[in-house]
Amino acid sequence: MDVLKKHLYMRKSCSMIGVIMIDINKIDKWQGGDIVVFKKHIGIVSDNRNKKGITFIIHHANPYQRYYEEDILEYRDDIVGHYRIS
Repeated sequence: MDVLKKHLYMRKSCSMIGVIMIDINKIDKWQGGDIVVFKKHIGIVSDNRNKKGITFIIHHANPYQRYYEEDILEYRDDIVGHYRIS
């Protein structure tokens, strides 16, 4: 299943936390287990946070990736959805 189909499924099946104004600095809106959808990628929000309180993302981007839990939210500008399964 590609990212678009998964994103459409999330929109129908999950609680939408944000799409238009996704603010990674609203720390209380990001909880472990949330799903974040990027334009060509999907990740799961970790319960670990960086020094600023921004959550890490668990994902698999490429076969040479050293760690699956990474501090990438501040460096991504392609977030298209943030969901929570309720």
